[in-house]
Amino acid sequence: MANSNDIGAPPTASETRQSKRAKDFRIVGGAAIAVLLVLALTGQATWLAAALGAVIVVAVCVGWLFGTVDPTVDAGTAQNEDAAAATRARLETERRFRVALIEALPEIAMYIDSQGKVEGANAAARKELRITTAGPMLTAVVRRPELLDAVDAARRTGAVQRFEIVQRDETDRHFACVASPLGAGVLLSLHDFTDIKRMEMARVDFLANASHELRTPLTSLSGFIETMRGPARDDPEARDRFLEIMQGQADRMRRLISDLLSLSRIELVEHRPPEGQTDLASIVIEARDALALVAKERGVELRITGASAPVNVTGARDELTQVVQNLIDNALKYSEKGSAVDIEVLADVRAGEASAIAGRRWEEAGRMSIASAPASSNAASFAVLRVTDAGPGIERQYLPRLSERFYRVDQGRGLKPGTGLGLAIVKHVVQRHRGEFVVESEPGRGSAFGVVLPMSDVQ
Repeated sequence: MANSNDIGAPPTASETRQSKRAKDFRIVGGAAIAVLLVLALTGQATWLAAALGAVIVVAVCVGWLFGTVDPTVDAGTAQNEDAAAATRARLETERRFRVALIEALPEIAMYIDSQGKVEGANAAARKELRITTAGPMLTAVVRRPELLDAVDAARRTGAVQRFEIVQRDETDRHFACVASPLGAGVLLSLHDFTDIKRMEMARVDFLANASHELRTPLTSLSGFIETMRGPARDDPEARDRFLEIMQGQADRMRRLISDLLSLSRIELVEHRPPEGQTDLASIVIEARDALALVAKERGVELRITGASAPVNVTGARDELTQVVQNLIDNALKYSEKGSAVDIEVLADVRAGEASAIAGRRWEEAGRMSIASAPASSNAASFAVLRVTDAGPGIERQYLPRLSERFYRVDQGRGLKPGTGLGLAIVKHVVQRHRGEFVVESEPGRGSAFGVVLPMSDVQ
């Protein structure tokens, strides 16, 4: 009588093998009896001989079935097969657990088995390393020698390997990596601490730049205050003149601090491309309206072409507004009274034509690519913004330094000084948007700054 706990249990390896042997003998015995019946029906053998033959066949099959079984060998084989099946089930359970564990991790993580194959990788790892197939070799998805060496060392020594790497790209990315032995393989995780690194660098740069650039206006203010409290105490005309100069220095410090803070904020997120979309044409119109009074005071006309219809690009509206305003303000600053600033917006431009339209129109002009579009950009089309002034222009030797912080073209040439951060801000915003920033300039003709941005798929 079977135990009630065995009801519904799967058959063991021994039971399965015995069932197969019995089935084989039934087939062979049945075939032999069928042949004897055919012989009896056709008169080739008597019915008595056929019946006797059938009895002999059945006896031989039963004797062979039960007489050739070695209980010891059968039990050992069954035990080995059951153990192998249990091992396979355990390994599969462990594999599923590792895969589920890796998928639950928020940072880049993957498990490399003893053969060097990527057994499991979470969504972050598949996106970062572009893993599209199941079980690829680690060497096929990772090119960094330090990563490969760390995985190999963790597997050989059984010790956890900790190290840092810097991914050189359009913007540098910093990762803290850990290779931990796990079972027969290695669990590799990469934590992106680029934001922390950038915050540290931004803090250091801000303190260094601010202290350097604020020293001059603060010294000037201190000197004027001392003069007003001393020799110019009873001179109303001198006091009014000094107060006007002091107001100008205070305004310069305010603009300087505002630009430094904007630049620091943009650099912190530069490695993360924006995901939303915005209308570049409406941004240009708003910037034109915001700077209309400044243009009127300077006697410069603002002319816009191509902004009558929406031009949807992938980007952050606030940052692109700053780009447009900085470029137009820069053009107004260097334009002569009675001249015009041309602002062009073009949509649905192919990749091969966008750079030429943005900054390769004047044959005799010097030109420079300040920020290049990444080769990995898969945008189908691009939008182009080009801001052209009719100012004095810039000589070729000055072009490579235009986007440097606090760099201002030789003021002895009559160009208006600023904080020296406007074009640096434009450069970093364009780099974050995975676009291109170019300039071409010809002394006596003017300068043109062009920005190329990937258009949004959703129009």
